[in-house]
Amino acid sequence: MKDKKMNITNEELDRDIRNLYLDPDKDQHIPLVDDEYFYKIYGKENFEKMKAEREEMIKEEKQRLGLL
Repeated sequence: MKDKKMNITNEELDRDIRNLYLDPDKDQHIPLVDDEYFYKIYGKENFEKMKAEREEMIKEEKQRLGLL
């Protein structure tokens, strides 16, 4: 299994991780918005920090799954 790598984008993996915490009936209703939307909610510095943490989590998960 380690020899086979799956093609999965960061957006797909990120969506799958978020869907773990949603009800199944809300699976297809995640809005696609740009960073400016989140800057207004969290502030630019806080959102950039959250984004960096999420990217690190995705990288670790890909390594765990053998995708990197």
